[in-house]
Amino acid sequence: MNITDRTSLKEIDTAYSSLEKTIKESHASFYPYFQRHGKRYKHNAQLVSRYYKKGPVLDMGCYPPHFAILLKTLGYPVQGVDLNPDRCRHLAERFALDVIGWDIERSPLPFGNEAFEFVIFSEVFEHLHRDPLFALSEVNRIMTTGGTLLLTTPNIYAIQRVVRFLSGKSFNDPIFEFEKLRSTGHMGHIREYAPIEIRRFLVMINFRLIKRYFRHYYFPVSIKGLCTRVLFSVLPPFFRTYQIIVAEKMGPGPGYNPLRLG
Repeated sequence: MNITDRTSLKEIDTAYSSLEKTIKESHASFYPYFQRHGKRYKHNAQLVSRYYKKGPVLDMGCYPPHFAILLKTLGYPVQGVDLNPDRCRHLAERFALDVIGWDIERSPLPFGNEAFEFVIFSEVFEHLHRDPLFALSEVNRIMTTGGTLLLTTPNIYAIQRVVRFLSGKSFNDPIFEFEKLRSTGHMGHIREYAPIEIRRFLVMINFRLIKRYFRHYYFPVSIKGLCTRVLFSVLPPFFRTYQIIVAEKMGPGPGYNPLRLG
């Protein structure tokens, strides 16, 4: 594929189907997660195609590396970073995907200034519990001015979270989220954000918001899934589960140093 051209939906579907077959046959333990997030992967691939201009791509916090592999299959020069890539090393190696192990909240990223034209920060921000400002500052540092950031994160005002709150519960189950440290090797959703909060983070780090989307991708085949589909069809997009932000780096950010908390 010539990556200077826009990737067609057919190309994305073909690459996705091929990856799905491989995961189902050879990496079955990841298959349920892959299925659940398939529509999100394909939508994000469409956005990369729409906004990608040139140069290397960094996928930060890429576990499991399904989306980075999909982009690599489509011809994008993608590099991954993850807290513990050994959790999925066999899958990355099968597709010759380079994934560097790194704690993005504790240490400066191992890349030079303005090394990447396009950075993906997908379903990571809600997991950060130590220093998200430093992590975003590093995103700014390693990106070229005028480069593109694709940031996706849950929307704290998704209708199902509002219903939980109104019924006397937290927006998320804290026990479930902390237990992920043992079951997956990383923190669960320690904090989810309102759209206006994400905008403030980006402005602070010297990004300009280009476009925001609200989406819900997964509807289980059940009464609950049917009710959810009907509910999202009548509510404004603001109440959907995911917020997807495309932003442009305007110039150098605040240049934070990592915190020394022990």
